[in-house]
Amino acid sequence: MRRGVVGIGLVCALGLLLWGRHRQDAPLPARVQSPLLHPVRPVTPPEPGRDVPSPAPHPALPADSGRILSEAYAKAIASGDERPGDKAFRATIDAFMAHNKAFAEAQAAEEGVSLAEVHEFTYFGFLALQTQQWPEVEAVVGHPLSEKERAQAEELMHDTNATFKAEMRKLVAEHAPEAARKQLFADTQARYKRAYFAITGMNDELLDDLLAGDPSRPGAPSATPLPDRLPPPPPPGPSPQRPEHAP
Repeated sequence: MRRGVVGIGLVCALGLLLWGRHRQDAPLPARVQSPLLHPVRPVTPPEPGRDVPSPAPHPALPADSGRILSEAYAKAIASGDERPGDKAFRATIDAFMAHNKAFAEAQAAEEGVSLAEVHEFTYFGFLALQTQQWPEVEAVVGHPLSEKERAQAEELMHDTNATFKAEMRKLVAEHAPEAARKQLFADTQARYKRAYFAITGMNDELLDDLLAGDPSRPGAPSATPLPDRLPPPPPPGPSPQRPEHAP
């Protein structure tokens, strides 16, 4: 998971797997809504030159996400972890959740689930977004994907999200035990991976490389930060002497 990709996908990830809602989602049970998730909007628009609109609070990535990823990956490699990419990926999600604890707590209370469940939903939301980063996916699987394959994978992600939300909220409304919610989440992840692998040709090992941004690959952005400025080009060599007379 490269830091740039995470930053690009942050807002989208919060709309996946209970983080955020869309108009077509099933309504939530009546609970106290947090102003963090539902900021009060002004009744009248701001007047230019007098009012300065303040941005609504929103979750943000920790500033050191790149370092967390790299260090967790190196530690997992050194310990012989079978899935170092996933271990590094989870470390960044842990840091994200700790950095945005108030948002996570508000989401858990509003949805009627545990904070640990919100944590896992967020992890899988970011994972799903990573599987839609097509240049990186193609680099990992070793072949280009057609527009049809990309569209199928994107539709799979959105359908998985919508179905999961509806089924999870149904379980919560029925006061189903947490074990039932965990089983639904496990089944959702398994179905998504199985269908996604069939579309793209990816497997668990390649997915692990994708989650890590493949920092073991020489020159990978996650392993080699971009320089602040490029060095000047070397001076040109001496030009060959031209013959005085053409042959």
